Amino acid sequence: MPIRLLIVLADETAQEEAGGPELSCLAPVYYLFRDAGAEVVLASPSGGHPALRLRPAAEGAAAPAVARFLADRAARDALADTLSLSQIVPEDFDAAFCLGHHGTLQATGAGVGAQDAAAPGALLATLLAAGVPVGLLPGAGARPGPRGAGEGLLILGETPRAARQAGWLLLALARGDAGA
Repeated sequence: MPIRLLIVLADETAQEEAGGPELSCLAPVYYLFRDAGAEVVLASPSGGHPALRLRPAAEGAAAPAVARFLADRAARDALADTLSLSQIVPEDFDAAFCLGHHGTLQATGAGVGAQDAAAPGALLATLLAAGVPVGLLPGAGARPGPRGAGEGLLILGETPRAARQAGWLLLALARGDAGA
């Protein structure tokens, strides 16, 4: 059975000050998952096309992945039509990766309800409570709720290199080859 990995692009208002997620962080992780044979689902708070920064020219190790993404019609279509967070069923995913959330990882009610539908922190808290490993970049502004990571594993990073490392770990965990 193929593994399913969720990538959340948190394009919330608080993030505009921080600049929003960058394609140079998304593209390498997206292709790491896809090239490993995983089904990758993209989601954003409201669905549709999320706010995503694109530098005029991607630099460093991310440049080939960004160029590949920009040339990949299916990847661009998936980005233009992300699922909304309210459409996500946490049990359907083996791991999740979130770019750009800067808040608390806590649902306001029991699970992800109507009031939490566009709150990345609520979805991430629900995923963690269900035992799903979650990678979060940048992680410096993340504040786990009172229950911490619940049954899941929370991986925090700050750099594009950390994003790729977290992606490798999430992939290994989803495959079951990271040990018990």
